[in-house]
Amino acid sequence: MSPKPVLYYALFSPPARACILTAKLIGLDVELKAVDFSKKEHLSEEFLKLNPQHQIPVFVDTDGEVYVDSHAIICFMVSKYGKTDQLYAKDLKRRAHIDHRLHYENGVLFQVIKDIVARNIYGGEAEYNKRSLELCQNAYDTLEHFLKQGSFVVGNELSVADISIHTTLITLDLLLPVDRQRYPKIGDWLQRMQQLLPDYEEVNLKGAKALQQRIEGCMAEHKAKS
Repeated sequence: MSPKPVLYYALFSPPARACILTAKLIGLDVELKAVDFSKKEHLSEEFLKLNPQHQIPVFVDTDGEVYVDSHAIICFMVSKYGKTDQLYAKDLKRRAHIDHRLHYENGVLFQVIKDIVARNIYGGEAEYNKRSLELCQNAYDTLEHFLKQGSFVVGNELSVADISIHTTLITLDLLLPVDRQRYPKIGDWLQRMQQLLPDYEEVNLKGAKALQQRIEGCMAEHKAKS
């Protein structure tokens, strides 16, 4: 038993940042345990017992129960610890739309980052691949469509879907900037989220820049070798 929940994280990770920000928004006091990937701590015996998939974030509740995947974690945190259900509605219609946007983040938007990481960090590519650019444009097109229906990704109230999507998008916006003229709704939403999210500079932007620097640093190395 632990006096408060524990969140294993790395700040460069958009999913981990989504969990940190959600906890802050609902006033949940969590113990943050950083996982140093440069030291391969995510492959340690201790960590693999928590998550054999060796991925972050990992959330360990006060009763010792372990939860993995940021989408599952943020929905659980709000459902158990939130003072209201605004961020993850009990109303089944609204919840279904929130779940859909979470699936969009995981299956569409975050796949752009995964594609870039695979190609530009591990694949030796020095420029952004055409496929990465196509995936990114498709993701931006879809998000702009969502935001034409309200101030947030589901209507006019903030939800966990906004948090999840934002932590990924703020990273992509540093790599492949959102064209504010082509996607005015996204531009407005980014500004809105910047005002609403706690510790925006210290948590979200700092983490996003860390991943940006890692990717662009690898691209520069690949280019120098070519």
